[in-house]
Amino acid sequence: MAEIENNEEKCEYVHDPILDTEEMKKMFVGGIAPDTKDEELKEFFESIGNGKVTDHVVIRKDQMSEKKSVFGFVTFETSEMVDEVLLKRKDLNLNNRSLDVNRAVPKNNTSAGAHEKTKKLFIANLPKFDCSEQDLQQYFDARHKSKYGTIESIQLIKRKDEQGNKMEENKGFGFIMVSSEDMADKMAIQHATFEFGGRRIELKKSVPTVTEGGGRGRGGRGGGSHPMNAGPAGGTGGYSGGYGGYGGGYGDWYGYGNGYDYYYGAYPSRGGYRGGHADARGGQRGGGGRYAPY
Repeated sequence: MAEIENNEEKCEYVHDPILDTEEMKKMFVGGIAPDTKDEELKEFFESIGNGKVTDHVVIRKDQMSEKKSVFGFVTFETSEMVDEVLLKRKDLNLNNRSLDVNRAVPKNNTSAGAHEKTKKLFIANLPKFDCSEQDLQQYFDARHKSKYGTIESIQLIKRKDEQGNKMEENKGFGFIMVSSEDMADKMAIQHATFEFGGRRIELKKSVPTVTEGGGRGRGGRGGGSHPMNAGPAGGTGGYSGGYGGYGGGYGDWYGYGNGYDYYYGAYPSRGGYRGGHADARGGQRGGGGRYAPY
C-alpha cells in the first residue's frame, strides 16, 4: 500500500461539474427540536455556512409519529458550504439540541453501504497498465482541498506470476483510505463514476459483503453475496464475485444513526415493512407508503 503525501500546492484545483448539482449541495439534519420553525433552521445554517440556503424541509414527528425526533434536509448554494458546516459539526446547537449532520446520500444511490460510515473506499474498472497510485493521487488531489479531508493511502491490487510475485499489471480494482468519514461520503457521491485513463471508473464505499443468510462477512471469489450484487451475464459480475470478494454487498437498508432512518429519499410509514427488506427501487416491500421530500 502506497502512503502518498498530499501536495495541494503543486496542483491546480479542478471544479467538477457534479459539484454544481443539488445532490452535492444537500445535507441531512437530525436531532432538530420539535418547536424549531422552518425559517429558524434556514437562518441558522446560513449563519453557520456563511452563505445562502436555497431549499430546506423539516419532517416533524406529527407526520412520522413512530419516530421521536424531528429531522430534515438543507440545500446550500454551493457544495463547499456543506464542507464548511461539517467542519463545525461539534458546535451545531439549535434550541438546546445538538444537531446531527451528514452529507445527504442521493435517493437514487443504491450502492453497497451508501449510508454506512467508513473511511475506506473501493475503486474499480481501472486500466490494467499505465495507472499507478501516484496517478490517482494527483487526480483526486486536484479536486479536493486538504482543508476538508485528504487521501491517506491508495492500494491497487496487482496480478501475480506463477511464483506469487507481483506484476506490473493491475487487476483493475483497489482501495483508497481517506482522513475522515465526511471525506468518504463526499467522494462516494462526487466520484461514483468518472473518466480516467480512457475508462469509466467506479468508486463506492468499501463494506463487508452481505450473505444470502443475512450475515456479514468479507466474502469470497464469486461466493455468498446478496443477489443485488450480481453483475450482467457474461460480464465482470458484482463487486463481490467479479473482483475477488472485495467491495461489499447490498444491505437491506441503512440509516443515518441516532434513530433517523432514511432510505434513499423514501421514509416508510407504519406497516410498510415485510421482514425488514427493501427492494431495489428504494421503497419498502409491503403496504406502507413513502415520504419523499425530494
